Amino acid sequence: MGIMIHVFYADLLDELANDVARMPVPFVLMASVVDEQAQEAALSRFGAIPNVRALHVRIVPNRGRDIAPFLLTFREEILALDLVCHLHTKKSLYSGKEQGAWRRYLIDALLGTRDRVAWILGMFQAMPRLGMIYPESFASMPWWGHTWLSNAGCARELGARLGIGIDPGAYFDYPAGSMFWARTDALRPLYELGLSLDAFPSELGQTDGTMQHVVERMLGLIVRHQNMVLGILPANGSTGLRSEGERNWMSYFNASLADKIAFAAVDARIVSFDLFDTLVWRPFLHPSGARNYLADLVEKKFGLVDFAILRTRAEEMARAKHGRDVDCAAIYETMARLPELRDMPVTDIRELELATERHLLKPRPAAIEAAQALGRSGELVIAVSDMYFDANELERVLPASVSAVVRKVHVSCESGWRKDTGEAWQHLPRTEHVPRDEWLHVGDNEHADVQLPQALGFIHPVHVMRSSALLDVVPALRSLRPKPEQLERWQEQLWLGLIANHFNELADGRPEAFGQQLIIEAPETLGYVVLGPLLLDYSTWLARLALERRAQSILFLSREGHLLQRAFRKLQLTSPSLTSIQAHYLLVSRRGMNTPSLRNIEDLASVFAAPYTGTLENLLNARLGARVAAAAAGQLGKTAIANDVFLPEMSAKLIDLLRPAAAAILDIARTERNAYLQYWDSLNSDRSAIVADIGYAGTIQTGLSTLTGQPLGGAYFAAKPTIEQVCVNDGWAHARFHDARGNSPPESPVMKYHLMLEAILTSPEGQFSHFEAGVEGPPVPVHFQNAVSRSAWNVIERIQAGSLRFVDDVYGVTGASSVDLAFSSAHVQEPLRCTGSGLWRLGDWADALRIEDNYTGRGNVGTADNHTG
Repeated sequence: MGIMIHVFYADLLDELANDVARMPVPFVLMASVVDEQAQEAALSRFGAIPNVRALHVRIVPNRGRDIAPFLLTFREEILALDLVCHLHTKKSLYSGKEQGAWRRYLIDALLGTRDRVAWILGMFQAMPRLGMIYPESFASMPWWGHTWLSNAGCARELGARLGIGIDPGAYFDYPAGSMFWARTDALRPLYELGLSLDAFPSELGQTDGTMQHVVERMLGLIVRHQNMVLGILPANGSTGLRSEGERNWMSYFNASLADKIAFAAVDARIVSFDLFDTLVWRPFLHPSGARNYLADLVEKKFGLVDFAILRTRAEEMARAKHGRDVDCAAIYETMARLPELRDMPVTDIRELELATERHLLKPRPAAIEAAQALGRSGELVIAVSDMYFDANELERVLPASVSAVVRKVHVSCESGWRKDTGEAWQHLPRTEHVPRDEWLHVGDNEHADVQLPQALGFIHPVHVMRSSALLDVVPALRSLRPKPEQLERWQEQLWLGLIANHFNELADGRPEAFGQQLIIEAPETLGYVVLGPLLLDYSTWLARLALERRAQSILFLSREGHLLQRAFRKLQLTSPSLTSIQAHYLLVSRRGMNTPSLRNIEDLASVFAAPYTGTLENLLNARLGARVAAAAAGQLGKTAIANDVFLPEMSAKLIDLLRPAAAAILDIARTERNAYLQYWDSLNSDRSAIVADIGYAGTIQTGLSTLTGQPLGGAYFAAKPTIEQVCVNDGWAHARFHDARGNSPPESPVMKYHLMLEAILTSPEGQFSHFEAGVEGPPVPVHFQNAVSRSAWNVIERIQAGSLRFVDDVYGVTGASSVDLAFSSAHVQEPLRCTGSGLWRLGDWADALRIEDNYTGRGNVGTADNHTG
């Protein structure tokens, strides 16, 4: 193993010598210096360090800073090692002051004590796939610095040579300050590139955009590309490794967006806003989602395949022809000349693109409100955008609230000046006759909207987080990030984009909810981000299943069916293919099936199969009804039914005990059966039917089929192995999120947190008990006196309203094609896992989320212990 140090500032030799002297084992020490005097001093000082088994000190040109010597000067020595530590005399004087605290933070984390170094070396030995260890980003490193900034272009070229794809908008981990321990095999691809010194620019005090800055940012990606993992040391100095960094994300959530803008605009005469992701947002996670959605519309309406690819090609061709940004008209003129669009109505396709953008774009509420406040206080509010829509087209597609607040729009396709090249920031102050130090810009792009105007002397820009970045930046949201194959489907981007926008709207107004632990402050948010995606995915799956099975009716079982039916009916309104399916809310329960299904006393075996602990009286009340309990008391005496029983162990004993009351019990069963069948007949349920429910064992479906003699299908959230019992009368069952008969994981979130789901998928009335014969009319339903309290229902109603708002937002985008929506059934459960596990904390309103479980004798059960109250 070895240590490589770039000693640009020779006055730090003594400090560094003390640091490397803490190495507890023999090592190779390599030092690059800039002149002979520094070389002599380094040989003298480093040569006296114990455990140095080989010392190499070489003079290097002042080019490529610490990275070029690491990759070029000591290439062979480093490749001969298994582990290497890379350090340098970081002062960063270009920042305006010496960054000694940053240097000490990094070196102390890597070489602070002999015990710490021994622990780091031990971690590499214990974890063969550990490729690199480095400290969490220093506190002065801005959170938006964890992006490519000015390095994206060069990074794409270097990434292509390394076989690593570069997402210019991504947030990622890297050793900011370029000090680390690494396994040499983890970085071997860098050494195999054969870079020369010419790849590094001459030193001009550059703060970004050089090969050394690109390599620094590539380090973490290269390690992961080698199928190795990063070990990131916590900022508090403790010994522990994280697989992903914090990236100073908390610094963003220090004030509301409105307050940030108002504070920054105090000395501004003009405030410019970026448009997309700043003043308006689309419902998709990334722009590619909107483009792929448009491509889907184009294919359906015009039969043109690969629209997204063709449009991108046309835009690139038009830019190359004109040598600058082009507008939509130029793009479509180029498209019209593509052979794939011969005889295609290109003008109509362009109109469809504009109409789709107008349909998709929604204002970002906090940004609009801030812009309105600025306008009222006298600042000139304008928009600046790198965009292919010209001002007239933007007027057509932007929401009215945006057009009302923005006095003028500067777009690159008209001016020829792009923000991300810096041209816009150089020319616009002269155009608007406003000095740079009186101009505030607000935007989401870390390079174009923040880094460049800041470097050019504008008021320090206000960086607003785009919604997709939220899933990278906030640790509690990172598990929502889609896999690459999911990003290719606009459907996945749609539900994730809506959730990300919802969280971002909360962050704009209530940043305090995004502390060390994310807090779900309102029931509506739980409904929107957790229940909504599950509800919608289940509804569309249920619809496709019903069409496939040619079902004529869907029976939504009470009480969960109260919300499931409402969601399905919303889908029916969008999808003509579903209008012939009847959607009934079916009054039913296990107790409601148990008693009518009894035809002899031995049938009690199925009723007593489920676990129970409590008195016999309570058991009979819960599973067979008060009249059966009274009949048993009349035959056996009150004392007998007051004894505790345990199921299923005592099942046979209880049946024998109840035999004296058999006639009375079966008489009650006959009465209830007749009443229920009368209700059943009123629903025209002799048609092909599917029961819809949260599911598990299919007990109610089995009871219904046995009682009515009708074959029934079952469509459930989840199914246990005992779901096979539904095969009676040729019944069948499928489950969307978890099916224990198949390849589902042992504990899916829907199963693990089923109590929470049951608590929020409920109705305002108590559980159905049975029907009583009506007087010259239909049978009358009887419910248990276990309806949720008024205060609890107020909370649940708000949760359900949030879920239905999510459903409306999705169907508002997809319209008649909504029935074809299908999400990743595993990923769509992730918000439920985050909530159920406590990763997302609930407000004290979560105390209302309780369910009554008298069926097993547990009584009221709390479902959410992860709340803040």
